[in-house]
Parts: sequence; structure tokens; C-alpha cells
Amino acid sequence: MTHQPTPAPAPIAELRTEVRAEHHLFHLVDTAALPSGEADDQPPTPRPGQLATTSTGAVTFNSALSDHYPLITLQYWGTPPAPPTPPWPHHAQHTIEFEGGRLTLTSGVSNLPAKDALSVPAGRYTLTIHRDDPEPTSEPIPHQAEHWLLRLWPQKEGAASVGA
Repeated sequence: MTHQPTPAPAPIAELRTEVRAEHHLFHLVDTAALPSGEADDQPPTPRPGQLATTSTGAVTFNSALSDHYPLITLQYWGTPPAPPTPPWPHHAQHTIEFEGGRLTLTSGVSNLPAKDALSVPAGRYTLTIHRDDPEPTSEPIPHQAEHWLLRLWPQKEGAASVGA
């Protein structure tokens, strides 16, 4: 009998896109849960050194650069993934509730949506946030000088909340 290697765990769904960060900010919004579908009710602005703040259905991210287009990888996992290797220099973990499940990245001030969205089942999730250090650039509004890895997976009933 030949043993087949176990495939490495992989996300159920993944979205890689750029979004406009304005004044250091961009958002992840559950647009299916908003009455108008507009991303106009955001969590409070993160404090300096804080990666993100959350509220029901939305996350506000604090970028290291002011005005630019970071590359965002948003992953939906069925179970908690192993930590990324090598480790990212900046990371945080939050608990968040998505009532509609259509996750859209939007710009920080004008709320312009990224090109694509990711759909997940409604429910309570753990979200891990990883950000690298930005790469030096001479572009006035650079593209992909900063990378973010956002991973979320459903919480089991009775799981404890974790915030950062």
C-alpha cells in the first residue's frame, strides 16, 4: 500500500487585490449587511501603532503609509490556519461578526470599493491581521509598497473573544 502525502491545508476562498489607502486608512466592510450597501459607518480610527479596530461588520485598518495602494490578500479558512512563515513583523487578532457575508475592501475616506469582493457565511469569526514593513519608493502614490495578509475563520460556539 502506497501512502499519499497529506495535502497542505489551504484557504476555502482567497481574494488578492489592491485598495486605496487614504490618510493611512482602508476598510473591510460587510456590504450585504448594510441597508444601503454603502460603506459609510466605520469603526473608530485606530490609534498610532494599532493595526485595526473593529465593529459589527467592519474593520478599519491603519497603514504605515499615507496615500497608496497596498496589496491585500484576504483568506477565508474553515479552521484556524497555521501561522504564516516566515512571521510577519506586524500582527493582531480580533473577533468580528458578519451578518451578511459580502466582504468588500474600501478606501479610507471616500469609501471607494476594490474591484472584487469575497463572500462568506454569516457568523462570528476570528480575524488575524498581518502587515509587512513598507518598501521604500519614490512614487507619489505607490502600488504594492505594503502588503497585508488577512485571514478569517468561523469561531466555534462558546469560543472566547480576543481583541488587539
